Amino acid sequence: MTSSDAWFESWFDSPLYEQLYANRDDAEAAQLVGWIAGQFPPAMYPGVLDMGCGRGRHSLLLAGKGYRVTGVDLSPRAIKTARLKAAENNVANVRFVTGDMRTWQDEPFALVCNLFTSFGYLENDDDNLRAINNMNRNLKEGGFLVMDFLNPEAVRRSLVAEETVTVVGMTCRITRHIENDTVVKSLSFMSAPEGKTMTFQERVKLYGREWFETAFADLGMTMQTILGDYSGRAFDPRTSPRMVMVVCKEKANP
Repeated sequence: MTSSDAWFESWFDSPLYEQLYANRDDAEAAQLVGWIAGQFPPAMYPGVLDMGCGRGRHSLLLAGKGYRVTGVDLSPRAIKTARLKAAENNVANVRFVTGDMRTWQDEPFALVCNLFTSFGYLENDDDNLRAINNMNRNLKEGGFLVMDFLNPEAVRRSLVAEETVTVVGMTCRITRHIENDTVVKSLSFMSAPEGKTMTFQERVKLYGREWFETAFADLGMTMQTILGDYSGRAFDPRTSPRMVMVVCKEKANP
């Protein structure tokens, strides 16, 4: 799949995306970043790559902990918003760059983060594996990847098939279903009184723990810890809402 035919190209760059998700839980983001800072102190891991940073929510919190943060996202609109937030809050130790997680590279980091299910959007396994491979390439030997993904079994158990919300005076009908191990979320925005409808879609592949373990092992990486939520509870495949995976890039043999 090329970037030109990706569903997220139009949706993540839409102002409606920002408005729909304007009230995402900052407390949960702060909880996760606090856990990361406790496990990987900025004094030991000063440079952090936030791959798939979106509008900079986690990047800015990481910068507030004292990390030097690089946030990368495919959406120019998201990066513009993130830069504005950094400027408004006088955060100097963060930079935001437009880039594709499959290909973007810089000098390797001691810590790479991929948070809040910023993965699994690509249509085929090969492209998603390319994204993991590129995160690995951006890691120093002995460095760590923190990857926060949904728990597919919990999603299957609790999927809400349909709901309606109001976004800046527009009615948004949201439907969800699973096809080919992918959560498909369709969004239809209807404006009044014109009655104009705009439609978007989100697609996330439901990769499980075993898939990730194999993908990491093939790259010489080891999953050291997997948590089930942002409070640090152990992962339970039946009930945990998240899979927060801590993965080490092993040092090459001398």
